[in-house]
Amino acid sequence: MKDHTESVLIEFDKQIVDYETILSKWKSISSPYATKLQYRTAIFFLNADQERVAQSIAGDMEHVDIEPATKFWMAEQRHQNFLARL
Repeated sequence: MKDHTESVLIEFDKQIVDYETILSKWKSISSPYATKLQYRTAIFFLNADQERVAQSIAGDMEHVDIEPATKFWMAEQRHQNFLARL
């Protein structure tokens, strides 16, 4: 991971939804034409199977970094549940 990346940690039960379904939904709402000016797009994986899925899903998307997951740092409390406070 480069320096610092704002990200979302998604914990899921693979008996209910799998990694590929989550990434497919993410791709359907993402812009594959986004450029790397201020923010970057990344998919983080935990194992070789997830890496394969990430490569497959992101295949034709420009500017998507695919990297192993490292330590996830939670944002400060004031950044939690932002939408609920609107």
